[in-house]
Amino acid sequence: MKKFFLLLFIIFSISSYAQSVVIQTKFPTENQKKLIDELIEVSGYTNSLMKTANLLLFRKSIQHENGKSFEILSTDEKKIILEHIRDSYLRQGKLYLDFINLSEDNLQNLIKFYIENSNLKSSNYVFVSDIIIHNLDNEISIEVNKTLKEKSTK
Repeated sequence: MKKFFLLLFIIFSISSYAQSVVIQTKFPTENQKKLIDELIEVSGYTNSLMKTANLLLFRKSIQHENGKSFEILSTDEKKIILEHIRDSYLRQGKLYLDFINLSEDNLQNLIKFYIENSNLKSSNYVFVSDIIIHNLDNEISIEVNKTLKEKSTK
């Protein structure tokens, strides 16, 4: 019985210790914010992101049934969804979080790279992580589902 209580005490101690760990949220420094703002400007990041959002929305607005394709969203509904996405991504805080893991040196190198290759901005070519695309895709899915739900309740 003593062994059982000892084992129970150890398990309880370990589980209570594990719950006391606090996860620190990482925020960019002021210098990182300035560099991120500059990178967004020189790379044309926002325009490229919106073009990607437009392509993702187009893919989600087409439904296939019985060998036929049809649009489930009107042009106006798509415009409203893209405006919501644009508003969401134009809030600087969200864009800062997209680049939070880059060091100041990496940010400066990316800025230099885009300045030296200005044709990348005009062709809307940016480097993004899978996480950014995944988050954008999820936001579009949420907006599409919300629009379809509103449509079905009318």
